Amino acid sequence: MTDETPIFTAPPREHWDEDFAQALIGKTLMLGLTFLDDDGEVLERQQFFGVVIEANDQAGIVLDLLGEQDGDIYTLPPQTSAITATPPGVTTLTGEAPDFVVNWAIHGSPDESADEGPANDED
Repeated sequence: MTDETPIFTAPPREHWDEDFAQALIGKTLMLGLTFLDDDGEVLERQQFFGVVIEANDQAGIVLDLLGEQDGDIYTLPPQTSAITATPPGVTTLTGEAPDFVVNWAIHGSPDESADEGPANDED
């Protein structure tokens, strides 16, 4: 592998909608992460939200987090197919209604996930 190899390759077309991705910029997105062990049992759940500041099929979907993580940056995979409009009545822990929501199930503990990929708490 060389330094020229991108971290992400372009996602399959069924998972990336460029027009939708561009429409996300400036919108709020609530992210739910569920960490599962090898048996599928829940280890931990995390929830946070932010404003989409970048979205492309190479870098992914970049959030400027709000709330308790205000100012942190978090990058999601380049997959718009998992993002949906926020259902009525869904709010963040601070009572705000985000524009969109996305939920991911991750096999492994939060600590293992952090060790396997690039850090997401860029400053």
